[in-house]
Amino acid sequence: MSLINNVGKKITGAGKVAIKASGNMVQITKLNMAIKSEESKIQGYMAEIGSAIFDKYKEGKDIDSDVKTNCEEIENCIKAIDELRLKIIDVRDLKKCPGCGNEIDKDDVFCSKCGTKAD
Repeated sequence: MSLINNVGKKITGAGKVAIKASGNMVQITKLNMAIKSEESKIQGYMAEIGSAIFDKYKEGKDIDSDVKTNCEEIENCIKAIDELRLKIIDVRDLKKCPGCGNEIDKDDVFCSKCGTKAD
């Protein structure tokens, strides 16, 4: 009987260890999720700060020279994105309405959205 009792105690002990480890994993997962949530908030706040600084740059207000360089690079990226979007429109055999920016057929004389004469 003592062999059965010893095996039973070992199984019970192993079960308790597994339950504790499982509980720890759940707690660690919850804590990691809380960390990710806080990190996400930080990223949001940083983006807001960056947007505020970039807005000041666009308004011609004084900003630090190193930040100004980054703002100029952002403008270069925006221009590159605009050019790439125009290439996509061209590949799709469309053109952009000069009035509202709506994509229209290359053969359209007027924009179907705003009525502006297309070039």
